[in-house]
Amino acid sequence: LLMVTGMATAKAEITVEGVWSRATAPGLDRGAVYFELENTGRRGDQLIGVSTPRAPRAELHQTIEEGGNSRMVHTPEVRVPAEGEVVFEPGGRHVMLMGLTESLREGETFELTLELEHTGPVTLTVNVLPPTAMGADD
Repeated sequence: LLMVTGMATAKAEITVEGVWSRATAPGLDRGAVYFELENTGRRGDQLIGVSTPRAPRAELHQTIEEGGNSRMVHTPEVRVPAEGEVVFEPGGRHVMLMGLTESLREGETFELTLELEHTGPVTLTVNVLPPTAMGADD
């Protein structure tokens, strides 16, 4: 559990929980990270970037269903509403890791930094779960 509080009069109070990723097959250079962002404050915030030492590129993505087909789209920013939450989960919003320097191995951890417009950078520890995991509790 991590809580970071902004410095403005009406504060964004961001909590990040359930940070996880799936193990990837050897040689696969892409992965994804999932988590839940909650803002208990009275001021909204924006997730405007993400980075990790594990991949040269990390982007905010969303899976969209159109006409029976799914596709991923890059979303440059994600609004975190005041007194609201945003869930990053399989089949929905996620952080896409591209150009992984090594496969993600079950049982390991790595750092991921979220860049929030008002709150600033928040560094998280990502737990790598089995390749079949569907949530942080797996």
